[in-house]
Amino acid sequence: MLIEIVGIIVVLMALRALIAQDRSERLLYLNAMSFGISALMALYIRTPFGAIIAITFFVSSTITSNAIAYSLSRVKEEILLDD
Repeated sequence: MLIEIVGIIVVLMALRALIAQDRSERLLYLNAMSFGISALMALYIRTPFGAIIAITFFVSSTITSNAIAYSLSRVKEEILLDD
């Protein structure tokens, strides 16, 4: 039951990411999707190796999201400086 609930949340976040107009809002939904996917991995693979896979995916997706957000903020600052 818990896997289905998390799956529905991930699908809703994917739909919201497609509908979102703002780039930062879209990144927020993509980040929530990655958290849900790591939760699905941990819930579906009920072994210690499944937990390691989920933790690795969670950490790597968090680092990736932070890197993308930092890069976008730097690009926005550079564009503002040119004006």
